Amino acid sequence: MSAHAAHGTLLVLGERHLPTVHGDFRAHVFRNLATRSFVLAVGRGDLRGPEPLLARVHSSCVTSESFGACDCDCAQQLEGALGRIAEAGRGVVFYLLQEGRGAGFAAKVRDRMIVQASRDRVTTFEAYERMGLGRDYRHYGDVPSALRLLGIEGSLRLLTNNPEKLAALEAEGVAVAGTAPIRHEPSPWNAHYLAAKSRSGHTLTDAASALRAAALPGPVHDFEPTALADAPRFVHVASYFLPVGGAGGAPHWFRLHAYHDLEQGVERVVLQHDAAPGAVPLVHVQREALLERFPLREGGHRRDAWRAAVSRIVARGAGATLFLPLAGNEAELGPSGEAAAPDEPLDVETLRLVARHLSGRHAQALGGGPDDTALCRALAGAGVRL
Repeated sequence: MSAHAAHGTLLVLGERHLPTVHGDFRAHVFRNLATRSFVLAVGRGDLRGPEPLLARVHSSCVTSESFGACDCDCAQQLEGALGRIAEAGRGVVFYLLQEGRGAGFAAKVRDRMIVQASRDRVTTFEAYERMGLGRDYRHYGDVPSALRLLGIEGSLRLLTNNPEKLAALEAEGVAVAGTAPIRHEPSPWNAHYLAAKSRSGHTLTDAASALRAAALPGPVHDFEPTALADAPRFVHVASYFLPVGGAGGAPHWFRLHAYHDLEQGVERVVLQHDAAPGAVPLVHVQREALLERFPLREGGHRRDAWRAAVSRIVARGAGATLFLPLAGNEAELGPSGEAAAPDEPLDVETLRLVARHLSGRHAQALGGGPDDTALCRALAGAGVRL
């Protein structure tokens, strides 16, 4: 594959070594020139040849893969696919930036808010219907172009529980040699979601239906997207509880507040933990890198920073993080082929989103982050006592 070969609208950007917990892979980075979105093909072994190739076509899930949430099975499926490919010795994961079944991040978080506000009486598919959305907006047109650029000639044996995905790929002209399920035990935090997927036709076990969903720590209310009165460039699109995985124990509840920035055209997220309302909350800014959504052997400096932040915030009992999810058309590509959220300084209005969730309390910077000084100045300007 030449340095910047192209097929259709897909352009080769580069490749790099990807050391995962399941062994060494090679990450091939592409960009769709029409949508400006990144596409990854993470492969192991010799991908060429006529023999069927074990493959996973995976749509991104920032809440599980970057935030560490466990209210779905997306991160588990991604890691499970890598493990199965490592065992087989050859295979590939196509990673597509298609949040919320292709409807986008805002639709995804509003879906979760509607479900929680209904006390699980509404399923994820019914929530989409309430929002005026169809079941699935994902598309797979980049996959045949990536296959051609990688020289993959064999048919794919898909790691999936979703029969609709097989039909969608075949409609794109991808040769499919069958499917293999990729299942994990449900938990109280994702049982309702998995039960809904099972009833919709996914080949999952019935175990999720027998589990009682974890109790939320407080009420959740459904609301229409609302512009902030004193900062109308930010539209508050959703608020709900997110169970964020801890170090070897039960998840910890964080409140997710999602905003759409009309000026920048991107989402901003504040993750708030408030188990001890009397504690001085820790505050910081968290950025992410695309390849760190994969289970890397050494974690990755941005993911490690987030895990450390979660541990410190939970130990304190209070904290608020401005999380900057990676937008497919916003990220920078570093010299090593890694897509990451840009490190340019954030404006004061964006940083002040954190102040809205501190209720006028004293706060303390988490410490050690490059954004801490600017964040402290913005919070002080918003009247937060540091």
